[in-house]
Amino acid sequence: MQNEHYDDSIIDVSGSADIPIDFGTALHVQEPAGENIQQPQYDPEGWKIGKKYLRKLSLNDEQAAMLDRLWFADNVFNEIEYCRVQILKQFLRAINYLQTDCIPVNKSYTTVIEELSEIIVCLQYNYRKESLNYRYTYDAVQTEIFNQILKLCENNVREVYGIKRKINTDFNYTHPDILHQYSRKIVSKLEAFLIENQHQILDADHRTNIILNENNTGRWKAKFETIKEDFSNALAFEREVFRLADVNIKNPSQDLIFFEASKFVSKHDRISALKLYLHYFEKDMNSSQFDRKQLTKNIQKSLFSTNEQLTDFEKIVNELITTKDLKAAIEKASQLYLPKRKKIVIDRDAVENVQRQHSGTVVLLEEYLRDDDEEENITEKPAEPEEEDELTINITHQNSETETQKYVEQLNLSEIQQEILDLFEKQSFNIPQSEMATYLQSKNLFMGSTIDSINDLCFEILDDIIIEEEDEYFTINTDYYKKLLNND
Repeated sequence: MQNEHYDDSIIDVSGSADIPIDFGTALHVQEPAGENIQQPQYDPEGWKIGKKYLRKLSLNDEQAAMLDRLWFADNVFNEIEYCRVQILKQFLRAINYLQTDCIPVNKSYTTVIEELSEIIVCLQYNYRKESLNYRYTYDAVQTEIFNQILKLCENNVREVYGIKRKINTDFNYTHPDILHQYSRKIVSKLEAFLIENQHQILDADHRTNIILNENNTGRWKAKFETIKEDFSNALAFEREVFRLADVNIKNPSQDLIFFEASKFVSKHDRISALKLYLHYFEKDMNSSQFDRKQLTKNIQKSLFSTNEQLTDFEKIVNELITTKDLKAAIEKASQLYLPKRKKIVIDRDAVENVQRQHSGTVVLLEEYLRDDDEEENITEKPAEPEEEDELTINITHQNSETETQKYVEQLNLSEIQQEILDLFEKQSFNIPQSEMATYLQSKNLFMGSTIDSINDLCFEILDDIIIEEEDEYFTINTDYYKKLLNND
């Protein structure tokens, strides 16, 4: 009411432009004129999906009205605007398919959605069309069916974008006949349609990929497998690896991309392998945990044919740790395999003197020089440790940092619980359940109770569990993990 009064006062003043006004009065009246800026009005229906995406999706009135009835169970995935748009587009395609290509058994219904809605109202609520509650219940049931289809479409988009975790699509009704009809009329029809129409879902753009990779730390692996399968030459391979790393800039596993790339390309190009390993090392140094993964013994044999090459590369790595100059390290690694020739300075006067005294000396000197040159080209194989499975690069520089409490004190995590969370971080927040079972067995702990104890302690802060089961893996959401860290 106060705003209405304020608006009326403005109209009164502007409407009296032809009436003489006292200057002081005018100043007094115009004091709030600086605030005469149209303020955004609260729109009580602004949350409705159809209204929000009316122009963006070029919706007609019927589509907008239908989307207005929907709601998203907000999560990290569908809160990304690009993903939400793709879900809605796939939803509209799915609804159009059900309405135009799926013919109801009962010809009195226009679509299978209307037919299923009627079945649910009758079986679940036993309402007749003449009853007062029928229309309200019918509309509510139809909205529930629409939202179920929306969930199926979200999982379809998740699959296209390489997200293994799917949302729950269990139907709200448990009546056997309802579930049977729902599966037969909706789910079975859409399963085939959504797979066939996945090509219509646009690839995630650069920004969306960065967000998806930050929250799904192992997502890069599928793309990396494709890059390996398409390998043609080292230069093209490096280019694709850097593109993959670019969209994983916020992914704590970004360094592993370079490490795995170095291992793979070592069979094809030694210099490329060294360069990618240096990129791994540089990323690893800047990560929260300096792992210093070592190359395997077989890769050592393919990369270094002499002890001198190994020693030179050790120097390059140690200089990188000290100087942080990646460009200089890569330049030196690129020259690692260039031949090193000894510089011999010959005293010409002495040679001429020897020539005069001994005619055969020149021939002997030439043989000496030739033998010396041949010795340079003899490659000495490094002594291979009998039980050493990895190449150990000697690191001379050590980071000395004051140890601080890593996790918030409120959690009261035990030492072993902290070790488990550290293990998740080290393995990119994805650990096979079999590996976790072996690890906990070595600590004489039961897997179920140990995981549950961590989840219980973290629940008060997260209002959710921290460790989840996904297929045969235990996973941790990176956003949740960050909330456990002590930021002091």
